[in-house]
Amino acid sequence: MKKNLVYFGSPQFSAEILESLLTNPEINLVGIVTQKDKPVGRKQIITPSPVSQTAEKHQLPTFKPDRLDDANLAHIKLLKPDIFLVVSYGKIIPQSWLDCPKVGTFNVHFSLLPKYRGALCISEAIKNQDKETGVTLMEMDSKLDHGNIISQSSITIDTHDDYATLSTKLTQEAIKIIERKLPEICAQKYHSLPQDESLATYTPLHKNITRQDSYIPLTTLLKATDGIGSSETYALIRSLSPEPGAWTTVQGKDLKIISCTLIDRKLVLNQVQLSGKQPISWKQFSAGYKSTFKA
Repeated sequence: MKKNLVYFGSPQFSAEILESLLTNPEINLVGIVTQKDKPVGRKQIITPSPVSQTAEKHQLPTFKPDRLDDANLAHIKLLKPDIFLVVSYGKIIPQSWLDCPKVGTFNVHFSLLPKYRGALCISEAIKNQDKETGVTLMEMDSKLDHGNIISQSSITIDTHDDYATLSTKLTQEAIKIIERKLPEICAQKYHSLPQDESLATYTPLHKNITRQDSYIPLTTLLKATDGIGSSETYALIRSLSPEPGAWTTVQGKDLKIISCTLIDRKLVLNQVQLSGKQPISWKQFSAGYKSTFKA
């Protein structure tokens, strides 16, 4: 007999995982819980989350509660949930909600827990120049990314991976883990093991990287092009790509780093973009600022 599953998620990679569940023979997708519509882009247009858009496309019942309180939980209980699956929802889920489904509440996290507990697990792995990361499927409890581990899978972080490409790799791996383990969860025949608390590390507490977090001083960039701190700077830029994107200032003007690479242990800036302008090559840009850069 199929289990009733309520899916919690918000960003694009979570929407892709939701798509993969639509044809899963083990479950009925009875409801979606996602973040409220938010202003997006320069014009701050009110936009549903990617998960909300996917749910709407497939006519799935969707809930966007301001608060995860008892009143809103009462609506979810009407769905008779057996399983909650949480993939980057974006809010802390209280114990009363975690205890609601008959089988349990489960979480997909993009790191090899207990390393990188917290929301910035993808960017931190790149920024810290890790060689590998992975996906963890776990039982969910009230503590941050703390529950027992059901399954993990490792993937390699390539030297050219940025946030976007690594997210894609992790998403595809998550889909495979869910497909493999969901039958065991539905049958309540899965096994789990506690995390080793002595190995726990945490990402910064804030959930989103702000534009100010993405600022890199011009002096740091120029030193990296001469081979000083180049690996660290290259990793930082990749961890911020494509959004919000690393940026600096040149003669009081904001300059976004669109693309770069590492050659012979030196940072090579390929394409940049002045605010409100089209992207151009670094060579073209620096030629117009000879008073700032070496000829």
